[in-house]
Amino acid sequence: MGKKTSEVLFVAIALGTAGSSAAPPASWPGFRGPTADGHAGDVKLPLTWSKTENVAWVTPIPGQGWSSPIVWNGRVYLTSAVSGKPFKQPSPGIYGNDFIAEMQAQGLSSAEINRRVRARDNEIPEESGEIRYMVYALDAATGKVVWEREAFKGLPSGGRHRKNTYASETPVTDGERLYVSFGENVGLFCLSLDGEILWKKQWPPQPIYLDFGTGSSPIVRGGRVYVLQDSQVESFLTALDAKTGQEIWRTPRTSAVSYKSSWMTPYVWTNSVRTEIVTTGHSMVRSYDLDGKELWRLSTPGRVQSTPTPITLGDVLYTGFGAQDGNASRPIFAIKAGATGDISLKTGETSNGFVAWMQPRASPYTPSGMALGNRVYFAHDLGIMGVYAGDTGLEIYKARLGGVGHTFSASPISAGNRIYFADEDGVTIVLEAGDEYKELAHNDLGELTLASPAVAGNSLFIRTESKLYRIGK
Repeated sequence: MGKKTSEVLFVAIALGTAGSSAAPPASWPGFRGPTADGHAGDVKLPLTWSKTENVAWVTPIPGQGWSSPIVWNGRVYLTSAVSGKPFKQPSPGIYGNDFIAEMQAQGLSSAEINRRVRARDNEIPEESGEIRYMVYALDAATGKVVWEREAFKGLPSGGRHRKNTYASETPVTDGERLYVSFGENVGLFCLSLDGEILWKKQWPPQPIYLDFGTGSSPIVRGGRVYVLQDSQVESFLTALDAKTGQEIWRTPRTSAVSYKSSWMTPYVWTNSVRTEIVTTGHSMVRSYDLDGKELWRLSTPGRVQSTPTPITLGDVLYTGFGAQDGNASRPIFAIKAGATGDISLKTGETSNGFVAWMQPRASPYTPSGMALGNRVYFAHDLGIMGVYAGDTGLEIYKARLGGVGHTFSASPISAGNRIYFADEDGVTIVLEAGDEYKELAHNDLGELTLASPAVAGNSLFIRTESKLYRIGK
């Protein structure tokens, strides 16, 4: 989503620590899996596939959505936005400034340029019409739809970028209930695992930057659902009771910057010091304790994208801010556990007492990173991937992921010593983790893919623009 305008995207937290139920062997309970970092463990995923090879099943999914599928106890859950009108279609790649430059060269006014850009890239509610916000449950063994539920129906309160959808937030389960968000401008819906709506929480709609739409997924931990709302007017992090939906606390998020919207899914970081909720947005990283009290913050200058979810190696957290231009300022920070107060770097600094290192041009714009071994992998949307030593931040290598012509919105997953990167054209590039670039396979499903994959058992679940595939039998 995550995604996603940023393919935008919301997240889920490890079910081993998220609820009272133990995770079944084949589960992927939310965005980026059981540990919310894309790791599938030592499962044996297929190395190669096509539209027919190594495909257990493929199921058409109505409507449009870049939410990731999740898997629990033999069922696959996902969301979609369904309209009686055709949606404005996305296309791969960064929506850069070439179009604007061409119009400026023609002498068009700023107002006319803005109008044409919005007409090309945005869809207003009147264009999409009334939306049915849908939840689907599929049998993981056969791909057949077990049930479908309309969570909400109505005209969107705001528009969306055509590379986003009205269903970009990934559901999450604690093994007892299913929590589904369609963005805070529509609401959070709690369902039983058999599709009964148990409660819902809705907030007054808020404007999102340039009408890009929403994308931050809910997370679940210890009987609470955490929701991040970063809009241009009201921003907050809130905790709801998982059983009832009642608000336990709400912490306002304020800042002086004008670019307040974000699309990132918060990350629950359990380290040797404590458990905390890490967020980005408002040109800063902010971490909170489980009662909503701010623990620390780190600011960065400039207008930056807040979409990727953090990753960790032990007691170090890696997070940053993206930009469309791969050469722009898009820093990654390595932050040590136990930070307190304002830990922002001063001008000219690359480290301090709690920031182990910083790389100024490493963060993706949309996809989250991957940590494996003592390496951290960050692939920018334009296909340039940097690999860095987790302890020192030294560059191990840099490569064009998949070769020329690949762009990325989905976040990678790992299985054993392999990393799987799904590009926007539906090609999954499989790498062997190590100190040099080594491609193992290219696997093409031939359809636009912005949703992040899911894993359950030895199978990979990939959502394309119109279908859901189970890869591996």
